[in-house]
Amino acid sequence: MSKKLLTSDELIEHMKQKGITFNIVDEKKAKNFLEEHNYYFKLASYRKNYNKIPLGNEADSI
Repeated sequence: MSKKLLTSDELIEHMKQKGITFNIVDEKKAKNFLEEHNYYFKLASYRKNYNKIPLGNEADSI
């Protein structure tokens, strides 16, 4: 199953859902950083080249 690459706005929304707050850097600056200084899309493009290592109960079935 392939994960969808998120846009900077979707990434910020995902972080907020995970409980990340923007107290030190506001959302506008975070969005700018994600768009200008981030390797997310470059790194994410390689993720399908590697096997995912299961953790917890799933690891027992290997």
